[in-house]
Amino acid sequence: MKQQLETFILWHQSLPQRDQLLVNTASIFIAITLFYLIVWEPIYQGLEQQQQQYKSQQSIVSWMREAAAEVKTLKRSGAKTVTSSNQPVSLLIEQSAKISGLKDSLGKLESSGKEGARVKLDTASFNQMLIWLNTLEQQHGISITSANIERAEKPGTVNARLSFSRS
Repeated sequence: MKQQLETFILWHQSLPQRDQLLVNTASIFIAITLFYLIVWEPIYQGLEQQQQQYKSQQSIVSWMREAAAEVKTLKRSGAKTVTSSNQPVSLLIEQSAKISGLKDSLGKLESSGKEGARVKLDTASFNQMLIWLNTLEQQHGISITSANIERAEKPGTVNARLSFSRS
């Protein structure tokens, strides 16, 4: 390696002054270009990607806070007027989804006995879903035992997997 460096230095010194200047300028240009491509650009792209992810997470947090406030408002509104019914929970869920305008979003409805059911909603209006869930609890005594709710691509809509039971 040392011998190669000495050979290069001798070769460089043997060049005319103008060619030495050209080789020096080209070397500096190549060094700057390599620094940009190997170090600067990947760091900049990673930073930009992290900023986009941060903005996305912030919008999700904002949406969840709004949703939580709406859930609290809906929960406080309306007194409990549970009507006693001998109908299966799955039938009441299907009927109330139709009334609430969620029939098209109702993807899968599985009965888990007379007192329980599992539901899958696809691209359902979040506001309509909250009203529907409030109606189920207030009018039929059907409450959620587990929920997995994700924001859908269309603003204001969600995909949800819900489990219900009658208390």
